[in-house]
Amino acid sequence: MDFKFSLGLFIGFVITGVSLTIGASQCIGIAILALTAIWGFLFVNPISPVKKYWWSALGKLTFMINQDPGHGAKANNEYISVWAALVSWQGIMVDRLVLKIGRKRISPFDWKPHEVFEREYKFIDFKRPDWLDMGVYEAQLIAYTPEGYSKSKKFMLEAS
Repeated sequence: MDFKFSLGLFIGFVITGVSLTIGASQCIGIAILALTAIWGFLFVNPISPVKKYWWSALGKLTFMINQDPGHGAKANNEYISVWAALVSWQGIMVDRLVLKIGRKRISPFDWKPHEVFEREYKFIDFKRPDWLDMGVYEAQLIAYTPEGYSKSKKFMLEAS
């Protein structure tokens, strides 16, 4: 939900509640002011729990990782390559992208911070670390944005 819309609705509730309290029906006015206080805490307050968890980057940016043969995540001697689609219908700035394998994180060497609009399909390349041996690993992409972070579903990475 847009902050300007929430603020406008909050101001409208305040004006309606005050005018009803002063005018015709005090009970309805007090009820509207109570609802306005709750609305203000949940949707206008900068440290609101609703804004922090429900409207974070998780709801604005999603990943689609292709696991089809030929497009799956693979690691050769030098690079790790993951084919991914970043999807954001509202547009969101992605500052940093990380590949998480186990508890370790790897940054891509060619990622430039930019705004993602609608769908962006690309191979994301990472430098292969020395500790990554041959085998199949469970991996996950994490995108860091000004509004928080968003994680992909876990996928399999084949290292050869």
